[in-house]
Amino acid sequence: MKLKRMIAFTLSVLMASSMAGCGKSLPQNAKTTSAAGSTAASSATGELKPESGAKLKFRTSSASQLNFAKALAKKFEAKYGVPVTAEDGSVYDQNKTNLEATSGKGPDVFMSPHDKTIENQRAGLLLKLDDRVATELKKDVSDVAMKTVTVDGGVYGVPVSIETYVMFYNKKLVKGSPATSYEQLMKESKSFNNAGQNKFWFLSHVSEGATMFPMLSAYGYKPFGENGTDNDKPDFDKPEFEKGLEVLKKYHDLMPAASGDLANWDFLTNQFVTGKTAYLISGPWNVKTFRDAKADFGVTSLPTYDGKKETSFAFVQNAQVSAYSKYPKAAQLFAQYMVSNEGAELLYSDASCITSRKDISQVKGLAQDEQLSAIVKCFNDSIPVPTAKRISYFWTICANVGPAVFDGQMTPKAAAAKAKSDWDSFLKAE
Repeated sequence: MKLKRMIAFTLSVLMASSMAGCGKSLPQNAKTTSAAGSTAASSATGELKPESGAKLKFRTSSASQLNFAKALAKKFEAKYGVPVTAEDGSVYDQNKTNLEATSGKGPDVFMSPHDKTIENQRAGLLLKLDDRVATELKKDVSDVAMKTVTVDGGVYGVPVSIETYVMFYNKKLVKGSPATSYEQLMKESKSFNNAGQNKFWFLSHVSEGATMFPMLSAYGYKPFGENGTDNDKPDFDKPEFEKGLEVLKKYHDLMPAASGDLANWDFLTNQFVTGKTAYLISGPWNVKTFRDAKADFGVTSLPTYDGKKETSFAFVQNAQVSAYSKYPKAAQLFAQYMVSNEGAELLYSDASCITSRKDISQVKGLAQDEQLSAIVKCFNDSIPVPTAKRISYFWTICANVGPAVFDGQMTPKAAAAKAKSDWDSFLKAE
């Protein structure tokens, strides 16, 4: 699922009521492996092997990944002798996941956005991975990505693909090394910006919580606690949040346009490929569009502001093993295989997605891809989008106050106060 679509989707699914309390007990194999599995896994030695006669069902969460899933299944069967049926589950559906898992009709392995990990784990739907698998994953997979499958010290899935925001630059307009700071961008924009001709040196969407977060983060603002899991700490009352809003306001000087105009992704993309914008904040989903348009572009880190690092949210698609799988060992091996060099190569070639592996030097295709390799480096400087259940409140509040600050209709101080007030209203309505 592409990041800009994922944000809107996350808003809707997190507002829906959870079916975690379905009341059904775990099957015997799930109880043994999930509840008491830490002891058994710790004492296990040797190579993990699939069960005799194992056969698996794997569900993607996007039709664009079905070819990858089928190719991966074929290679996995050739290596382990375990047949895998791949199916397209379309957009991830939490209610469907709950109902199918507890009825025993769900897939053995399924893809899900990382913000669902804690909810699924608390509901008893996920298998805690064998210590041998978890140890290998910690060696091979990005530390940022591993945070999205780690709950109470246990590993409950395999981070497969990653996305985050980066700064693209048009090499025909940017001569030499790209800018590294807001101040440098501001200086360069003075001889280029021309609102009448729709020419802007730098552009970014500023109407969504995820797109404005880098600006909000400049002075250390981080919602929902250090790990993004504290439902009670949006921290709208912290000075770091108000200072972040001040940064957002200053970006209007760099982008003298209305937030509503900047909320049009097609406009932003067209500006970049037609040479009317030198720098654009976007993500890997835009790479194919830029290439199809024959744009000569590069990828670099987000700019600093006042010497302070801006941080992007990271989104991860995880492969999770059902606690109800009849073949938990085979299912774990299949999930782990997705982040092998072979799996990462197929993910790149057949799904145009970026693996979560730390080292991509042996991933054919991706290792030679200058732009996507740069995105991998940027991802390692990002933080996972919070998994707190009240994250939907955060998205809604940011979408309400952020554009108003950017457009000069509300001061950062007033916006911070409104954010806190709106948060309190959401809590009262629960």
